[in-house]
Amino acid sequence: MKIFEQELTVELLVKYAETEKIWLPEFQRSFVWDYNQIRLLIDSLFHNYTISSILIWDGLDELARRRVGGSIKEIKTPETNENDRIVYLLDGQQRTTSLTLCFTDKPVYLGSNFKKKEVINLFWDTSYQGDDPEQRWVFDDEVLFEESANKVALKNLTQEEIFKKYGARFVKLKHAYNWSLSSNSILSQMDNDSHMFIEYMKSIQQIQKDILYRRVFDIEQKGSLEQVLEVFERINTKNTKLSIYDIMVAKTYRKIENDYFDLRKYLLVLNHRGPIDSNYFKNIEKIDLNKASLLLNESDMLPVISIMLNKEFKLNGALKLKTNDLIENVKLLHDKFQLLIELLNSYFNIERKELSKYQPIIKFLSAFITHFDKIEIVHQKFIKEWFWNTLLFNRYPGSQNERIAKDFKLVQENDLTAAMERMKSDNTRNFNYIKSEANIGINIFEAHYSSKNQQLYRAMLLLLKSRNAKDFYSGVRPLKENISHYELEEHHIFPINSSIGKIIKDWYKAPKTEDIINNIANIALITRETNNNRIKKKNPSVYISEFEEQFMLSQQQDEFTRLLDSQFINQKAFEALKKDDFEAFIFERNRELLNQIYSLCNNQ
Repeated sequence: MKIFEQELTVELLVKYAETEKIWLPEFQRSFVWDYNQIRLLIDSLFHNYTISSILIWDGLDELARRRVGGSIKEIKTPETNENDRIVYLLDGQQRTTSLTLCFTDKPVYLGSNFKKKEVINLFWDTSYQGDDPEQRWVFDDEVLFEESANKVALKNLTQEEIFKKYGARFVKLKHAYNWSLSSNSILSQMDNDSHMFIEYMKSIQQIQKDILYRRVFDIEQKGSLEQVLEVFERINTKNTKLSIYDIMVAKTYRKIENDYFDLRKYLLVLNHRGPIDSNYFKNIEKIDLNKASLLLNESDMLPVISIMLNKEFKLNGALKLKTNDLIENVKLLHDKFQLLIELLNSYFNIERKELSKYQPIIKFLSAFITHFDKIEIVHQKFIKEWFWNTLLFNRYPGSQNERIAKDFKLVQENDLTAAMERMKSDNTRNFNYIKSEANIGINIFEAHYSSKNQQLYRAMLLLLKSRNAKDFYSGVRPLKENISHYELEEHHIFPINSSIGKIIKDWYKAPKTEDIINNIANIALITRETNNNRIKKKNPSVYISEFEEQFMLSQQQDEFTRLLDSQFINQKAFEALKKDDFEAFIFERNRELLNQIYSLCNNQ
């Protein structure tokens, strides 16, 4: 059975909106269209242009919602009788609200404004013969003419005055929608001018035929919220996808005594870096949420919560979250989430702004740290070994959630040592090709500065930081308080624009090696100040010898050696730099990086 028994037309869609037979889920943004967008919609219908379809869902009373055009202050929360059926408008809100505004006197709130509401009148100027919709469709508060220095707008005239002054020229769209109720009064307002009435009626019939009786192509979804999740995920309005988070904002919105639970505020509380109260609403009062920001975006936060509370790893597992569960566990979730962030930062140097790039890591660790009451030394050891194996040996390609759930089950059913050994057997990447004693060829890590978002490249950057990398001139470390000029950044050891760099690019033109100068083995973490003011376009043989000389003059040769070692530059690699021997340097540094991988992953 169809959601609506009759075929959906513009007239019926407006009627359903006016009589509150369709509802907007709370995740829908407020009405924001301007006059020109509304005019273009009406004109498109008038000329039989496509206006795309709308998406409706016949679901249970389980989402917070408001009427079409309603203020966000009018939100209705689900009643106790959750078996009631509600028709939700999932996509097409701006179009439906615009039509409601044009054809009815239903007040429409603009944006998130709680007080300002619009009741407007739109007229068809039947005398206009051009192609510009801005002149064919006239809002009553717009200036039509200037007569004797007076600005004329239809809003300043009564309907009788409009008929008397302009005859049947300006046709009110609301008359077309309510013609059966308003025809007698219209004739009276025309002073019973039958000729004007007939002319006006013809225009009314044209609006009805070309706009109101036009079919609206509606895509109807039925079933449970879980069953239509994929549809929600694929809705795209102005390139902004509705996500499971949007759904959960509406699903969890509830009035609790005199306060409202709002998932958007809840996530900000979880991201608050200071201590919080176990009473959710007290936190709302004392925390300045205007200054709070999310370390993970909303759609990434929900899986973390779902995993921490219910050990649900599937995408739609978050749909099982209940408002009361969230409220009762606010402090637990806050403390565990902050612990998670601190572990990633202190153990692995993952900066807060980079967290979103490590979602699979975060999901597993969310389950791990909530499974154990306290994180003891044995747990810390496991986390470190698991992290490097997972990141470097690519444990989570493809179907990540299933693999993450499998790893967690191993932790639940085995001691940590046995679980770790089982996990290692599932690694999907190896570096055996680096072990070769042959000359460089392709025996290098497949991680390049030119592909900075590549998973392996990001993993290798963390590997560089794992030895507390220091600038090999100034000795600066990547401390949070360093200003940007002195933060450690990625820079080429053999500069691209140095004379040797140009030769290297010319030497390695083959497809497999053409990007070799950007290989991770030619990248060091040094400050912008060192790179710009001391290295520039110099060959390594020049700048590294200058650095060595200055450390020797200061009798700090050992310190210089330690700085180089923190960047995985051993004695052989250092000698290669002094000779501008790129091939020998890359070979040695790849081997040093590989040794660090095996050390951190506890592999032989």
